Amino acid sequence: QLSRLGKFDDPTLEKAMQSVLPAPEQWHYNSHIIFERDNSGALGLRRIDGRSIEPIQECHVLHPDLQQLYTNIEIDYPQMERLALWRGSDGKTMLIITMREEDAPELMTDLPTSVNVLLPDNEPVNLLGETVVRYEVGGRTFRMTAGGTFRANVSQIEPLIQTVLQFLNLQGNENVLDLYAGVGVFSAFLAPRAQLVTMVESYPPMATDAEENLSDLDNVDIVEGSVEEVLHSVQEGEETYHAAVIDPSGRGMSKEALAGLL
Repeated sequence: QLSRLGKFDDPTLEKAMQSVLPAPEQWHYNSHIIFERDNSGALGLRRIDGRSIEPIQECHVLHPDLQQLYTNIEIDYPQMERLALWRGSDGKTMLIITMREEDAPELMTDLPTSVNVLLPDNEPVNLLGETVVRYEVGGRTFRMTAGGTFRANVSQIEPLIQTVLQFLNLQGNENVLDLYAGVGVFSAFLAPRAQLVTMVESYPPMATDAEENLSDLDNVDIVEGSVEEVLHSVQEGEETYHAAVIDPSGRGMSKEALAGLL
């Protein structure tokens, strides 16, 4: 991708590439997974072509607790579009059912798990148990509400944070942007090393999670809104920023966001 789309030549890439940090856990580490339904209603994983679903019985990178939960699930909602399984660092699990229609289903289960529904507008509705899962990273606890996002390989997050901090080499007097900030994981570790951290998150439940997760840090400004809008405001404001941490979804940054950053 870097060669084909980025037009970087091999010498440039070889000079820029850093050594790979191995994951502490190489199998059965995934803390969440999303299953989709094929035309027959069977659950599976989307193939790399993005157009078809591969039914599966077992996933070798999925945490065993979630594999067992998946094996025991029997759900037959015609309007169910996706089924996500989540496991927090405390071992508690959650089912998140994405629906094609506004009405949340009724549910009875004897499985020891929380159950939440995502309506078509991505609004979470609690059916059973809790609305959040919690993760431990670097000695801190981060809650994430149903519908949010979190890295599946939790044990690899702290090495990633340390790598980011090493590259930034903050001296304590910098203002830092944390874009596509989620529930505030990067901000939590940037704040003790910076003068000000402005974190930006567009999904309201995750912005609310960040307020809870970062409540002990008084130099973090949490902004709920799109990166494009916030960067436009930053350009017109008086605050100067010295660095930015950018962690977008798989779709990457929009051209407008990239232009606003540069």
